[in-house]
Amino acid sequence: MLQPAPRRARLCSLAAGLLVLAATAGESRPAAGAPQATVPPATAAGPRPAATARLDAPPGPASGRPPTAAERASASRSALSGPPASAASTTREDPEALGDTVVEFHFYPVPSTQIAIWLEREDGTFVRDVFVTQATGKLGIGNRPGIWDFLSSWRAPYGPRRSVLPVWAHRRGKTYPQIVWHDDKAEYQDSLGFHERTSSAETYYCRPLTPGEHDALLQSDAMTCPSPNAFRTDKGRFAQDGATSVYPPRNDLVEVSDRDHQDTAEYAELNELDAITRATPEGQNPTHTILRLREEELDEALVAFIEINLEADQHGAEWTYAREDHYVDPRLDQYGVVWRGQPSVVYEVAFDPQEPGVVSTRKYAGYGSSDGRDGAVNPPDFSIAESGGSGADRLREFEVDDARVRFAVEVRPATEDDDCSEIDSVPRIAAVEATALSYDQVQLDISLPRTMPGSTYISQLTVHHAPSIDELDDEEMEAAPQDDFSVCAPDSEDCGLVLHADGTVSVVIDELWGDFAYQFAISYADNCANHSSLVHARTTTPRQPFQQIDTFCVVSTAAYESSWHDRVTQLRAFRDQVLERFSVGRGLVRSYYAYGPALAEPLQASPHLRALTRAFLDPVVEATQP
Repeated sequence: MLQPAPRRARLCSLAAGLLVLAATAGESRPAAGAPQATVPPATAAGPRPAATARLDAPPGPASGRPPTAAERASASRSALSGPPASAASTTREDPEALGDTVVEFHFYPVPSTQIAIWLEREDGTFVRDVFVTQATGKLGIGNRPGIWDFLSSWRAPYGPRRSVLPVWAHRRGKTYPQIVWHDDKAEYQDSLGFHERTSSAETYYCRPLTPGEHDALLQSDAMTCPSPNAFRTDKGRFAQDGATSVYPPRNDLVEVSDRDHQDTAEYAELNELDAITRATPEGQNPTHTILRLREEELDEALVAFIEINLEADQHGAEWTYAREDHYVDPRLDQYGVVWRGQPSVVYEVAFDPQEPGVVSTRKYAGYGSSDGRDGAVNPPDFSIAESGGSGADRLREFEVDDARVRFAVEVRPATEDDDCSEIDSVPRIAAVEATALSYDQVQLDISLPRTMPGSTYISQLTVHHAPSIDELDDEEMEAAPQDDFSVCAPDSEDCGLVLHADGTVSVVIDELWGDFAYQFAISYADNCANHSSLVHARTTTPRQPFQQIDTFCVVSTAAYESSWHDRVTQLRAFRDQVLERFSVGRGLVRSYYAYGPALAEPLQASPHLRALTRAFLDPVVEATQP
């Protein structure tokens, strides 16, 4: 349990006021620059193609737009031509309980999408989850505090994206307590900011960005939060009126601060999706995920669904949105970017789990609701784009037996001669060495087993990573954000990571934060959906250039109740552009950081002191404006 610093009842003296003038607060400069609905089953899938298949990438780019910096950041990042996920139907310790059929789901997404794959019976009865991307399944974007149509930006923390994957979410038939603000101040219930008094250190999300900051970050080579040490979030609480959501809350929190509501300790227990949650595929090649079916799931025909969504995927008059089509926080109207666009798109394929072969589809079955209010599938119409990586083309075409398809299901029943039916365990990873390459990148050198049981081979690496000083156990690390890498199959070409002859492979984990202690947990999966145990490694990233380790406990942030208030931003700019240029100014800044936290403590609890401090700071801010 994290403990807050002891309170010190001190009044701000004139000397303290001069220190405030000399420095800033908040954070350092930015880097570079619903109730459940009853849903009728969707339409049946079309006729099946031939039983054998060849899965190849189409020519041309993977999407209708240039890759982002996140997609370019690591040259060793997998093209994800192998499985990004493996969802075993039982625990690793009980392999004999697995069924005798392996099912592969093949698809080719554009970058930056949210995806869910699931199975239903032909009558529309939900059978099981197969795959969901981690922002939805692990980081809780569908169920978090705030207004659903808040403006967004990179890793913006607030506003439940209830329209992200509504068909999947409603058809699962599960509900969770709705997450609302822990902050009970009525005047801040509709605001992106000003929640610091109920906010604790954030492990994943960043403060909302201005459009200029957002564009600069996406175009830079470093995808990282602006001074993440400074940003804290309101983790929310359960709605007291009993309201529910069809999306789970986040489950990546490993510590609960005294600033957090006690409900946050229960979030992870409610979120049961760890086993099928994986990182978003980068969208550079066709990919697939593997499922082992239980014996009782083989008795009747099944329907596989894939739902895919992409923020800001605008098209035509019906799906084009401006800032005023979102909720714009009047106190922070310069923050956030437009995220609404075309709704999620669904594809479906009916298949017999006892019949070997491949079935596929090229046509989408329909699209989800634009506001996530229900799980209905609207029939295809002219309003949804079908090219350029947009709309229905978020799943790109690839080749199956000389036919162009977008979603394919391959059934591979195991036999007595199949290695998949005989493996009880897989070898452990021999060793992992973590080396910080920069403030936002860490290289992992991994020694994998040189030999595998029978003719099986390693097909995927999964790396969980979490900023934490304390040692985290396997359960905590499995809830942490992850990256997935495919490993080249024997004799394959143009795939993911190449396993060297000595059994080693190196991967780079990016989008990290500077000056943080990171823990990593690495495992692999073989081509039969068997998983190895986790192996841990640790390292600390160097400090980000020009980064100030600012926190809430500084005077101007406490006075204005936000680390990114306009006036705090102006004081920060004065620090960076004026004071840091001179030795006397740098001395004043160092003194401020030494004494500022103690001076800020009493402001947090006293509206009167905050008002007095703002009255002092306002003319100071005016004087520092260029």
